[in-house]
Amino acid sequence: MSPLTIATLLKRKNPALFTRITPQVIGSWIDRSGTKPLWRPEVIQRALNGNIPPGRVTRANILAPYPVVVSEIVDQLRKLRKLRKAGISLDVTRCRAILVARLHHAVPDVFTRQAKDGSVFRCSESWVKNFLYENLNWSFRRSTRAAQKTPNNAEELCLEQFLRHAITARDTAIPCPGFRVNIDQTNVVFQPSACSTYEVTGCRQVAVVGKEEKRAFTVVVGISDSGHVLPFQVIYEGKTDRSCPSKGSLLYAEAEEICIQFEYSNTDTYWSTFDLMCKYVRQILVPYFTMQKESAQADDNQECILQLDVWSVHRSIAFRTWLDQNYEWITYLFVPGGCTGIAQPCDVGIQRPFKLSIKQSQHADLVEETLQYLSKGTDPAKLRLDTRVGTLRDRSVAWLVKAWRAINNTALVKKVSFIALLDHTA
Repeated sequence: MSPLTIATLLKRKNPALFTRITPQVIGSWIDRSGTKPLWRPEVIQRALNGNIPPGRVTRANILAPYPVVVSEIVDQLRKLRKLRKAGISLDVTRCRAILVARLHHAVPDVFTRQAKDGSVFRCSESWVKNFLYENLNWSFRRSTRAAQKTPNNAEELCLEQFLRHAITARDTAIPCPGFRVNIDQTNVVFQPSACSTYEVTGCRQVAVVGKEEKRAFTVVVGISDSGHVLPFQVIYEGKTDRSCPSKGSLLYAEAEEICIQFEYSNTDTYWSTFDLMCKYVRQILVPYFTMQKESAQADDNQECILQLDVWSVHRSIAFRTWLDQNYEWITYLFVPGGCTGIAQPCDVGIQRPFKLSIKQSQHADLVEETLQYLSKGTDPAKLRLDTRVGTLRDRSVAWLVKAWRAINNTALVKKVSFIALLDHTA
């Protein structure tokens, strides 16, 4: 191989260790005086002695003392590649769950052993990626799509939004930040999309059955400028209440205490509809505004602001007419089109911790499921993760409760509320 090829492979294998390696340096290690290029004797000797780069400390892999465990994990991951034929992707989350479960089962002390710098092994995603590449030559293959474009006049649109909210607050004499609410809809996948999977590096064709499938549900998240998180409205695809999680699901009682509402779409999708939006306003938004009015001793007709994005149902004549006729004291204002990522409070600062919590809960479920399987003493190579919609739907209750706890932080909500966004814009 040429020095350039060697440098490229070294950086791909361990970017942190070989970040400064160059083809010129590698070329200086090669003796070309003979008929065939050979490594210089001193270079070979340094390699045999264990060369330590100047100013760097190379640390042995924490699993080096356990070659049998590594071999078993590698063998199981190779067999799990067959999951792709069943329409299931093999992404970092799933691979990490398998690794964490196997290590907890076989060598749990690796998670408590301290390094010289006082750190402990956490099996991070970056470590998992290196493990997969070094032991299986796997790299992540991902499909791409065009991102939403921000309008060229985004600053002007945001300024207009600021003025519109300021004038509305002035003209309607809104005295309390709890009288202003922003809601946003986000979808949560039951399992990682099958568009991405681990495969051997260099493979040109990466076929995944079920690539077009996206099993998910919708969560309507609402926050107020006073720092409150409104109960979620969760929408599942289906036409009967059997499409919703069972009441025996983990943390279902706590979900009821939080007043999380589980709904079925009554359509062939998991998105909200006109009827469900009306139900959200009646059963979640209006009770919250009423509670805030009572707390502030305000009149029943006190004006309140509802900030929405320009989704078709929100902008529909039917929904706006329904709001005007039933709740004329609710003033609805829209986020400028294409500016959701910079002017929608929920999208700017709430959805990320919300989805991160969901991801952590999904990972914990995968680890627990794998540990339960291994504790029975069965063959790890026969492991099949339960990806049935019914199972994942019931698990989603606990995901949502934990996610609500994660974002139910007054300081966090106020930081990303519309007031903070106005201060930042100003």
